[in-house]
Amino acid sequence: MKSADDQILDEAARWHIASGDDAMDWDAFTQWLEADPRHAAAYDEVALTDGLLQEHRADLDAVAESSAELPAGAEDSSGEGADIIRPAFGKRLRWAGFAIAATLAAVLAIPQFMVPAAQVYETTGAAREIALEDGSTIMLAPRSSLTVEGRHQDQMALSGGALFDIRHDPDRQLTISAGGLQISDIGTRFDVQAQDKRVRVSVVEGKVEVRSDSLAAPVRLAAGKGLSYDAAAGTAAVAPVRAEDVGAWRSGRLSYDDAPLALVAADLRRYAGVEVAVPDALRGRRFSGTLVISDGDAALRDLAQVMGLRLSGSAGAWRLEQPAR
Repeated sequence: MKSADDQILDEAARWHIASGDDAMDWDAFTQWLEADPRHAAAYDEVALTDGLLQEHRADLDAVAESSAELPAGAEDSSGEGADIIRPAFGKRLRWAGFAIAATLAAVLAIPQFMVPAAQVYETTGAAREIALEDGSTIMLAPRSSLTVEGRHQDQMALSGGALFDIRHDPDRQLTISAGGLQISDIGTRFDVQAQDKRVRVSVVEGKVEVRSDSLAAPVRLAAGKGLSYDAAAGTAAVAPVRAEDVGAWRSGRLSYDDAPLALVAADLRRYAGVEVAVPDALRGRRFSGTLVISDGDAALRDLAQVMGLRLSGSAGAWRLEQPAR
């Protein structure tokens, strides 16, 4: 069975051939182009490949002509004056040589244009919306990086945070690599936060599957579920998540349920632009609650107060410490 890509290429080739006919149905061709963004890309690739073949037709013909010559000793040696009949054989070899050369040219040319170069998106202090060709969207969080590659923009690598709103397509499965996890999605809405070797995945709609070499088996997350993964410790925990908290960083809130203080501090740096040092003795302390991040320094003071810690230093050089006894 042919893949969807092969079928699209076949259709593109038929339309390209038909375009040279006065009876070409241009309305139907336009409808075909507009039906799927991949149609126009495939048609352009077929046309470009055909152009390359036409440009090098003389070289291809020379290859075909040389392949049509009979090898030495192939002549009939049954006696003098014997008739040697070879036009049909030679013609078949000529066209076979041309077909092989053309096929090789097409095989070499088409993959070169079908697979686009990787695209790298990076943000600084503001989020950025990324629109994919199939209508899916990704909101890339501040101070984050996303690499998008693959023929259908279906292979990604994330560092930082992003909210994914992926259009359902049965012929494509998106895979995101983040902090040692591979997150696979068919069509859904979910948030990923990757900081160092810690990854959080929260699902609003649909389902995702999470894999890692350190996990005994894939973990499937449905809507309303989230996973916290720590690659350094080799642990993963699944817990309920509230839909209104998923991607709440877009509206200036960060909500936590038993999150380590080191992770909260990393989020404050990314989303509020505030730097704070956390001593090793405090990095594992757990925090539950909501922080308003419109003012990073104020959010940090609120965090210190709720956790009974002392905030020392000043803006740009804050430090969380145990209070003096």
